Amino acid sequence: MQIRVYYEDTDFSGIVYHASYLRFMERGRTNHLRLMGAEQHTLFEQAHDETPGFAFVVRSMQIDFLKPARMDDVLNIVTWPVAVKGASITLAQEVRRDHQLLVKAEVRVAFISEGRAQPIPKSLRELMKADLE
Repeated sequence: MQIRVYYEDTDFSGIVYHASYLRFMERGRTNHLRLMGAEQHTLFEQAHDETPGFAFVVRSMQIDFLKPARMDDVLNIVTWPVAVKGASITLAQEVRRDHQLLVKAEVRVAFISEGRAQPIPKSLRELMKADLE
């Protein structure tokens, strides 16, 4: 997924502010589901039938900032699954400018319902696992 860096994404020196990468990667995770053929609205409706009141929450994130991006750069956000478990999904993500790696992260997302971890609905778990094969 491509993102252009705008003024609002940068600090006073024109370098991308570290928290902006979190927004970029959130969009990348959402887009990853879409590229896999999952319409989020439909997916959420199906999951709601199985597990009312569910949500995905970021449980942990390890992130390495390797090189800066600057205003007007076009960045590629690359996302792929690393592991799909009962109640969580671990995704790897990279932010690249052309072929240059700027940021890399590993994100564990938990599936919760009513404030507690719950097994990921079968339809969603199968969809995510299909991308691992």
